Amino acid sequence: MWNCRNGNPNSCVLNPLFAFLTALLVILQGCATANINISPEDRANLKNAPAIYVVRYQSPAMDVMSPKSVVSGGLITAMTGSMELPSGFELQRAYGLPEASEELTTHFVRKLTSEGRLTNLRVEPKPLSLPHNDEVSHYRSKYMGGLVLEVFAMQGAGYQVMHWQTYNFGMLGKVRLIRVADNKVLWQDLCNVNGLNDDALTLDVKEFEANNGARLKQLIPLSADRCSRVLTDKLLGKTS
Repeated sequence: MWNCRNGNPNSCVLNPLFAFLTALLVILQGCATANINISPEDRANLKNAPAIYVVRYQSPAMDVMSPKSVVSGGLITAMTGSMELPSGFELQRAYGLPEASEELTTHFVRKLTSEGRLTNLRVEPKPLSLPHNDEVSHYRSKYMGGLVLEVFAMQGAGYQVMHWQTYNFGMLGKVRLIRVADNKVLWQDLCNVNGLNDDALTLDVKEFEANNGARLKQLIPLSADRCSRVLTDKLLGKTS
């Protein structure tokens, strides 16, 4: 499962005895702060905001469960024929994989622009560095007015005990909409997509290295698209 220090989702680390996607549910239930539903009035005023500044936090390294990282890992490795998989930033650099927060932000902004007709979105080109700052007052010194839409995402892959060759890929996103004038969080929510609930987000262990990580390069934007669909519908008041 994910172990989180002081309820902070950015301190969550994967306990390799449990599958990655089962662990995402633990974040939703125990490590994330409560959701805040946007009011109808604040939703109606989105188009009238002077600007909606879209900022993202850098994602932590991708978590990938390796057969050797679990109890009896040597036995599992022998049965699956898999090797010790590179993980984290090493895996991302090796194959030039998209970064989770950047990918989620791109898909989210695209939907808000086309479906919500929000022409006042201003996307910051560079991410903020971790750790995530739960205080929102720090935005006031940079953004004199308007709203801040904050995006943070993490991604990873893990297998279930009885399915050692099939990996479930997953992405968890957290967003906040902040009114700078009074440091008020108008909306806060999560998206959680994974291979346990969507067969399209699974891959075979051999696909990690096949064709220069081609399958992962498909799964990351696909997960971001799925996650952004959930968030867009919630923010715009649509039925997901």
